[in-house]
Amino acid sequence: MTCQHCAKPASVHLTERRQGERREIHLCAACARKAGLALPDSPPNLALDAVVQDLIVANVGELVGELAQIVCPGCGMKYMEFRASGRFGCPDDYRVFAVGLHGILTRYHGASRHVGKSPRPRTRAGDRLRLRAQLKAAVAREDYEEAARLRDQLKAEELHA
Repeated sequence: MTCQHCAKPASVHLTERRQGERREIHLCAACARKAGLALPDSPPNLALDAVVQDLIVANVGELVGELAQIVCPGCGMKYMEFRASGRFGCPDDYRVFAVGLHGILTRYHGASRHVGKSPRPRTRAGDRLRLRAQLKAAVAREDYEEAARLRDQLKAEELHA
């Protein structure tokens, strides 16, 4: 398309409807400015990383960079693993990921304050979760002696449960 006022390529395309009649206007940037249309000085940044970053900020929020670094000391779960699965690894995750939970809870439940039953006091199950996380970490760093000790301790805990 070319500009309707000069022979330059048109970069502004307007469609107007009046009384059922459709009218199209094609202008170059200079003629559009002369006609009083406000145009941006530069085209919008459509680089993929900028678009993805804008989507993340719009849908997840500014805190995501800080939250991505948080790891639960009890189970070893990262915040982004929780976001992907929607499930916590242990009861400590509520406390560890508290900053990122407020918006999620408000969006899902309409409130961020619990008004139902209270959880039971922490039992040996929490200790077993902690031992499993430590065992997993020991195997990952190839500390097999520590892993064997933790395995035996975990078996003893399960026998007493």
